[in-house]
Amino acid sequence: MTKRSIVILLFVSLAFNLAVLGSILWIHYGRACPQRVPHVREHMTKLPPHLQDAHAMWNPEIRELHSSFNESKIELMRELAKNPINEENINAIIDSSMEVQGSLERALAHRLLEIRKQMSAAEAEDYFSSRAENMQERIQAFRHKSNRRKTDEKDNRN
Repeated sequence: MTKRSIVILLFVSLAFNLAVLGSILWIHYGRACPQRVPHVREHMTKLPPHLQDAHAMWNPEIRELHSSFNESKIELMRELAKNPINEENINAIIDSSMEVQGSLERALAHRLLEIRKQMSAAEAEDYFSSRAENMQERIQAFRHKSNRRKTDEKDNRN
């Protein structure tokens, strides 16, 4: 081989190596990170400014009820995991869990009522209408996820 053809092959090889190295670096560093999808709660209408700091929904009573409800759910799962199952214990846990859940729902509703009393009519319309729309969207999204089965397809859930 002549000196000229060796130099040409060397430059071609160098070009290919640089192209491979450049594409690896571009794949690894060059692409921008995908944009973060905002969380659903970031879209939600916030409470009016005069209610945001002092009147949070999660006051100590509600936090305690929520914690108690979560503990009862965990206790139920642990009881269901045991072998053999004790239906009396499970039914007692279910009943106590329902009582705690009812207390939690009642406390949340009363808290919402307290907050509503401190809002003007326009603030209440804006805030609670937005909350209702967000709830409806979540319900529709859940229905859409659970209704993905085709109409002619057999439901084979156990």
